[in-house]
Amino acid sequence: MSTSVSILGAAVVFAAAQLLLRKDSPSYAFLLSIGAAVFILLRLGAAAQDLMRGVWALSRRVDGTAFSCLLRCAGILLITDYARTLCEEAGADSLAWCTGLAGRLLVLAAAFPLLEEICQRIWGLAA
Repeated sequence: MSTSVSILGAAVVFAAAQLLLRKDSPSYAFLLSIGAAVFILLRLGAAAQDLMRGVWALSRRVDGTAFSCLLRCAGILLITDYARTLCEEAGADSLAWCTGLAGRLLVLAAAFPLLEEICQRIWGLAA
């Protein structure tokens, strides 16, 4: 509980500071948002370790190929969403849109083997 409260407090302080800086110097506001993201990610270390333990426990119970495909898709989504948000904050809306589209296409490409396997199983049951 204390980790979530400290992260929430830090996010509020960083957001207020960014709003104040955005008017006078947008470049410092952008750097502050990156610094805030790094700070919050570092504070999430213990929670991330618990999450990773749960992910590895789940990977032992399910099919390895399907799990790696889903994990790859989740990673692509997280990275491209963060890149899209950074582009929006920097004021590059068209680049943010392109980044979001690229993320969606990469997820479809990464999930294609899983979708192909699902379709083959459905066709096998229907035949």
